[in-house]
Formats: sequence, C-alpha cells, structure tokens
Amino acid sequence: MVSGLVDLYIIWAYPRYALPFFGTRFSGAVGLIYKLISPCLHFISGYGAIYGRRWAYLFFMGYGLYGLTNAMVNRMMLPPPHRIRTIFIIGILVVMGYLYKRRNQFVK
Repeated sequence: MVSGLVDLYIIWAYPRYALPFFGTRFSGAVGLIYKLISPCLHFISGYGAIYGRRWAYLFFMGYGLYGLTNAMVNRMMLPPPHRIRTIFIIGILVVMGYLYKRRNQFVK
C-alpha cells in the first residue's frame, strides 16, 4: 500500500518522467496510463496481502517476475547509471524470497 502512495507521489512530483518499459519510454497519454498501472497494482497486491488472500501471493509473485525482468532488460539496454535499477533488482529478489518463505500465510 505504501508503494502505491509513493508511486502516486512520484507521478505527481515528476509528471514529465517517462517510466522505462523493457528499454523503451512512452510519453504523453500512453506514458501516463503506463505509470498509473503501477500504483493500481501495488494497491491491489497490498489489499490482498493485508487480508491474507491466496491470490495476492500469486499476484505479487507474477508482478515481481515482471518487475525483475523489466529492470534487468532496462539495465542492459538503457545508459548508466544503474544504481537504482540494481537496488531494485536486489530488493525485489529479497521481497520475493521473503514472501516465498511466508507463502503459507496467504490462506483465505
């Protein structure tokens, strides 16, 4: 849920930032729609996690694999610096490992 709020703040604070999508960047209406998908997915997965929904585990793991793949492709295709992408890759692997270990908590 916090990630969704942070995403909304970043979209509001930096409206011209074009979020990279597998090595490409979209601007205008398409870019805004793409940027708004992220907080929506974070709110959905946060809701499911708070209530221990089984679908939330699968949802987050799928979204995590997408984010991991996207970050790795962006790291290979876009120019440096890659500090944030590298931190994101490590962070998503840690969170996915933690959720995998706690997967039995998603039972409802």
